[in-house]
Amino acid sequence: MQDKDLTKMYRNNHGFTLIEIIAVLVIMSIIAAGVLVRTINTDQMDLMAQVAKVRNHIRYAQAMALKRSDKNWGIKCDGSNAYWFFEGTNPDDSPSQLPLPGEISSQILFADINVTMNGFELYFDKYGRPYTDLTPITPVSIPLSITISGGSGSVTLSVTPETGLIQ
Repeated sequence: MQDKDLTKMYRNNHGFTLIEIIAVLVIMSIIAAGVLVRTINTDQMDLMAQVAKVRNHIRYAQAMALKRSDKNWGIKCDGSNAYWFFEGTNPDDSPSQLPLPGEISSQILFADINVTMNGFELYFDKYGRPYTDLTPITPVSIPLSITISGGSGSVTLSVTPETGLIQ
């Protein structure tokens, strides 16, 4: 009879019960959810979304230059309220300003997207090479920096000389 009592005593000491494991997992998930909610900042997510949008708009201008080699294509930012996509050599000429894909207006206003950008002019030739000016022809010789600020931070895009790669 003593052997049976000893067997009962030692039988349940080999691990955790399923209820104990579930309780620990529930407590850990509650703590993780609380930490996650405190670390996510929607301002940062909005800024990163706008940076991706600007990057894609610049890539679109380069793709149009490669596709339609009869003209130069580019993006201009006035540094204060807007940026726009254009064809030709005069970015300030209203008829040469075209709406970007998914946009209604030819100019994208900073007030609508809650960001600011430094001013720049960026042209692409039929080979996709970036230029900062066409009169006189001035190719991008050092990486062109485009700083986009909004909310709680800023991000700098870099346009690589010769290839126009945007990082």
